[in-house]
Amino acid sequence: MLQPGFASHPMPASRKLAVTLFAALAGVVLAAMLAQLSGTSPARALWLLGSGGFSCAAGGPCGLLTTLQFTTPLVLSGLSAVIAIRSGVFSIGQAGQMLLGAAGASWAGSRLNLPPALHIPLALAAGAVLGALWGGIPGLLKAWLDVHEVIVTLVLNQLAPFVIGGWAYGRVAASARLPLLAEGTKLNLGFPIALLAAALAWLWFSRTVSGYEQRMQGDAQHFAHYGGVSRAKTILRGMLISGGAAGLAGAIEVLGVHYRLVSNFSGGAGYDGLMVAMLGQLHPIGALGASFLMAGIRVGALEGLQIQAHVPRELGGAMIAVMVVVVSSQWLVHAYPAWADRIVSLVCRPVRRLWATK
Repeated sequence: MLQPGFASHPMPASRKLAVTLFAALAGVVLAAMLAQLSGTSPARALWLLGSGGFSCAAGGPCGLLTTLQFTTPLVLSGLSAVIAIRSGVFSIGQAGQMLLGAAGASWAGSRLNLPPALHIPLALAAGAVLGALWGGIPGLLKAWLDVHEVIVTLVLNQLAPFVIGGWAYGRVAASARLPLLAEGTKLNLGFPIALLAAALAWLWFSRTVSGYEQRMQGDAQHFAHYGGVSRAKTILRGMLISGGAAGLAGAIEVLGVHYRLVSNFSGGAGYDGLMVAMLGQLHPIGALGASFLMAGIRVGALEGLQIQAHVPRELGGAMIAVMVVVVSSQWLVHAYPAWADRIVSLVCRPVRRLWATK
């Protein structure tokens, strides 16, 4: 089990980049091997995977727009995990918090009669608030009773469906639906909201006193204690904000994609938040990039591999799993830092040369 201070492994940014690059390479190698075993050329399989998830075919469906749609809940659930972990709490409660957020948005979106300028913000706020309150429960128990957060969040994930089961829901009214950004897709206003949330999370952690306190609580609890940082305050604050981000993800799925309460979200974003956080090196901007990568791989595995080459789409899940395992094995970088620096040097050298010629 992870102990206090599990986020406290200082690593130069270059080595974090090396881990991410090595993880991506490992995922590509695995995908090539599995494609070969399935009777498909590795080169063709990788091309179909990339074009299916990260490009738009002329006159056909645009996989890139679908990827951006799937990216939205992954960003917010990933930010939820990043905020909790950076605050010293290993929360796995994103799934339950998303469900509470979806329930709040569904109730407000279907039961209230308001103009869109008020209805949409209110429904989003209802989802974020319920998610925050659900996330605050393990925060309170961790801060004052020292109950382990993994146990509490796991239990709350199982309780969430029963808590929302007695409410009355309906189909989300048109006045509460998020505007679409592209016709013929489900890409909606939630995507720029997720981008804004990632930017705000980065600014909070890097530019504010409270964000510094959260990082100290996660990175060096004893240092934070002797520096006058309140453990209970930072844990509760971190879990409230973490739950709010996950609740907002559930609200956006209801108001922008399904228009009704659902229990399963696009791409399984509830539990994927932890993988996004790990793959993004526990950084808000890293989580943004990891979300886009994971969403693209999943869309490409379905639209490109399974439909066009009849290769099981589970290949995409295997790629993601390998990447997460490699990123989580950071002891390799600490044990052998030279190879990590060498990888970054080889990758970044052409970029620096191109920049110098401009």
